[in-house]
Amino acid sequence: MKFIFTPMNEKYADDIVSNWHYDDVYSFYDMAADEDDLRIFTDTNNWQNTIKAVLNENDELVGWVSFYIENGEFWLSLGLRPDLTGQGLGEEFVSECVRYAISGHKLTEHAIKLAVAVFNQRAITVYQRAGFVETNKTIRDTHIGKVDFIEMEKHIAN
Repeated sequence: MKFIFTPMNEKYADDIVSNWHYDDVYSFYDMAADEDDLRIFTDTNNWQNTIKAVLNENDELVGWVSFYIENGEFWLSLGLRPDLTGQGLGEEFVSECVRYAISGHKLTEHAIKLAVAVFNQRAITVYQRAGFVETNKTIRDTHIGKVDFIEMEKHIAN
């Protein structure tokens, strides 16, 4: 699948918030489930540089990705459309998001980081296949209470 990165817009954001619902424990990742994530995601000031919609070759929305710097570290956050999960697209999607980050940002950091809930073993496996390694474990306050997370990073050449 070809992935095309474009600025987020109201149509794409509304589709993700209103229609993307993950099954079972993965509903933790529904955008509408977390007020803080929803506020950041729907803030139009973030749509030009921080949050991108990801389309396929037919201009269909297939994912989203967010890039941000926190404490001098470059972070990646992403989501694949729920009906596309479990179809073997994850590693390619993550790798394309990393390539886009490297080409689209003047990275001064030597790594790209992400965080994933410990229960999300399928995502952890995908991130490992895409070259990310575990660097830290944290407990974060979330919309469902305290959740164990793994921080992962992928080293990049500058």
